[in-house]
Amino acid sequence: MFTPITLTGRVTADLELQTSQNRTEYVQFNVAVNKGYGEQEHANFYQCVLFGKAAERIVNAGARKGSLLFITGDLDIVEFIRKDGTKGLIPKITVYEWSYVPGGKRTESSNSNAGSGAPAGTDNGFMNVEDCGENGLPFN
Repeated sequence: MFTPITLTGRVTADLELQTSQNRTEYVQFNVAVNKGYGEQEHANFYQCVLFGKAAERIVNAGARKGSLLFITGDLDIVEFIRKDGTKGLIPKITVYEWSYVPGGKRTESSNSNAGSGAPAGTDNGFMNVEDCGENGLPFN
């Protein structure tokens, strides 16, 4: 069953093209989507995957940590086992289409809005992905 989803969020870590055991190229990355306002504001994280030419295209287009993307795809909720043995769920999107959000492509990695398309001194409403951990998520 197809569960369509459309979202706008920031990539949490640089993308790396990989090859599966059956020699299909793919890229997997996480996207942070801010939700709520004020004290209720928090980020939801989605794991995204693209295959074949689409994977090559997003890597060659320079999408990387901090890039603001508009994504359309198929949503699945996938169960996983944490390091402590407990079960968790993560939303996983098989991406069918993506594009940069106008003015949202960062040209440098920093905690400021430089290169984000936002005017200097303004808050663009998205969490700083630089605060995310090594795996691109704010948790292990």
